[in-house]
Amino acid sequence: MDRQKQFSLIVFVFALFAGGSILAENPVKTLHTPVTVRGLIGGESHDSYAIQARAGQSLSLVLSWRPGHDAEAGNNHAEFSVSDSPDFGGHAVAVGRFSEGGKCWVGKIPKTGTYYVYVMGYPTVRYILKVALN
Repeated sequence: MDRQKQFSLIVFVFALFAGGSILAENPVKTLHTPVTVRGLIGGESHDSYAIQARAGQSLSLVLSWRPGHDAEAGNNHAEFSVSDSPDFGGHAVAVGRFSEGGKCWVGKIPKTGTYYVYVMGYPTVRYILKVALN
């Protein structure tokens, strides 16, 4: 199993055990596109973003990161998921595809509604998330 799949599995298992308490500690931030968001994340937390989209629109996301502040920062990793569920443990949307080793995602919105982007990082990650909706 590659590193990205292992990281995703760890995050998913943590979300199952933590339940809704994660959402209470990490409020969802609503984004208006196009937008560039900068954040710092690490450990067992995540950042949550909500995007309103109409059916047929194309959503594109690009995630980049640089080393954080701890001793293992040179080995840091960040990733994100896209879901139509406000629950962090919810399933990723079936549309869209990742590229660039999981750093880019593009998908056509299947139905009008709110879509959620969850950014995770380990051990500590300063990230930049670029979001566009066309």
